[in-house]
Amino acid sequence: MLLYGMVAIYAAHGHFLYQTSRDLWQHLAAVDALIENPWNPKNPFLPGQEGSRHFHPYWVGMAMLARLMGWNGWQAIAAGGFVTATLLVVGIRAFALSFFRDRWAPMALMMAMALGWSFPISHTGFHSIETLIEGLAYPAVLLIALSLLLWALVIQALARPAAALIVTPLTALMFATHQLGAGIGFMVAGAFILLWPHSCWRNRLAVILAMMVGLGLAALWPYHNPFVAMVKTGNATWTGGINFYAPTRLFLILFPSSLGLIGLWQPEYRRRAWPIMASIAGFGLLFATGAYGVLVATRFAPPLILMLQIGLAGLILMLARRWSAMSDAKQLGWFTFASLCIAWHLMVTISYLMIETGDNAKRGNAYAQAQRLTADIPDQQPVAAWDVVAWPVVATGQRVMSVPWPEPMITDLAVRQKDLEALFRPELTRSQRLAITRKWGVKTLIVDSDGPLRREMPKNLLATLRRQSVRMGTAGPLFRFDLE
Repeated sequence: MLLYGMVAIYAAHGHFLYQTSRDLWQHLAAVDALIENPWNPKNPFLPGQEGSRHFHPYWVGMAMLARLMGWNGWQAIAAGGFVTATLLVVGIRAFALSFFRDRWAPMALMMAMALGWSFPISHTGFHSIETLIEGLAYPAVLLIALSLLLWALVIQALARPAAALIVTPLTALMFATHQLGAGIGFMVAGAFILLWPHSCWRNRLAVILAMMVGLGLAALWPYHNPFVAMVKTGNATWTGGINFYAPTRLFLILFPSSLGLIGLWQPEYRRRAWPIMASIAGFGLLFATGAYGVLVATRFAPPLILMLQIGLAGLILMLARRWSAMSDAKQLGWFTFASLCIAWHLMVTISYLMIETGDNAKRGNAYAQAQRLTADIPDQQPVAAWDVVAWPVVATGQRVMSVPWPEPMITDLAVRQKDLEALFRPELTRSQRLAITRKWGVKTLIVDSDGPLRREMPKNLLATLRRQSVRMGTAGPLFRFDLE
């Protein structure tokens, strides 16, 4: 609890705000829109009342609390980090006790989840300390906590069907909040329902029915239908993401968590481990499809690692039980190996934080920069912010012409994205550029002088926009060009 509490305090300070690609900006825009009017919120990204997948139970609840306490969006998200940290600890404890049936299991699982990493990965969907420092309050982290609770309840319900009564509302909450995260949690829950030993089919069917009722209840969420949000077409492509498939990085991602296979194969856990082993196989196959261009495949790396870390917790428990019977050489070997792994992880984590702190000081606060550039523009007057610089812009309350990542509630998103990309082609004449901006009611362009995320900045773009604009301004690396 102390570990995640310290992370929550650190995360609440909102550091590393130089990153224009952080999911924080989307969430801040959504929470601010809900605080302003939780009953009929405006779209947080575009002008108008169009719905948003970000209007889910978690942010609606935090916005309601913020209105009650007089908080702004920043404070609501900071408070959300403490809520998620608490639920994460509760989820770890509940699942570890249900699965391992050992009073030391929660400590072992928390150690595996916090320290079972080789390099400082910070990416939405993961549960590494680096990710939690930057995004503890994110819905994706909340879904990890709720998934652990769900799996614990499923195990209990397979023995005592009355526990399935809690599975229903939890299923509804998860699916209405984050469909992909919920789907991952449901896959593991399904493996437990089918493969957990010592349960009759009547109990298994009761849990399945409880989850189906929960999905039906989720469809009643008034802000949007989660099923519609899930099946609506998102982006065919989008910018960003880490190359998880480079051999070295692949090894670092899976080590030392892959040692969890040893823990899962221990005689005392082997029969109980089949749902985890099946989940490892399933997530591994889904993750592998990313090498063939499936964009969402990388989101299956975090649950794959979590499954392996559950096994790593089993290995820790096994070593603790057998420690006194081991030879001095074996004790020294395991102790040295564990110490080196932990020391390496702490060293690279500290190095990562130092680098991020330096970059943050160099580029400055993207939110403050976007706020300065758009202070004189009405919030509902859209600006054309290119690539991921759109995110800190919308976080300030300013609406934009388009956003670069999937947003299924925006029905014409593909057209908007296509026009936005065309708008920033350097070869366009001023009249051609004006034809696009006037179509969407835009007068101002905002661009990051360092270029789009993981793409080359087109040659002469800034010089061309400077010539074609009637006014320009800068704030840190961000440039503003007024075409009229």
